[in-house]
Amino acid sequence: MTTSSAHPSRICSKCKCALTLDDFAIDTQTCYNKHVFFFTCPQCSDYSATAMANIPRPEWPEFIPADRLNEIEAKYDAATNKFG
Repeated sequence: MTTSSAHPSRICSKCKCALTLDDFAIDTQTCYNKHVFFFTCPQCSDYSATAMANIPRPEWPEFIPADRLNEIEAKYDAATNKFG
């Protein structure tokens, strides 16, 4: 995934189209906060990942489908509060 100075790009470097959220992983076992978003390109199927902390939370609704946003935010909040 291409990284800008602010945060990672959500644009495929090959196809120049928007990446889509494929999956996510929440670290619930350690205090290292290794929470990750996994993206795929809808055109070339390229796969990339970035730490959730690399994308400001107010931007999450831009790429997380509305029906999954509450679930992801709740799991993220539970994990970050567990060791907080």
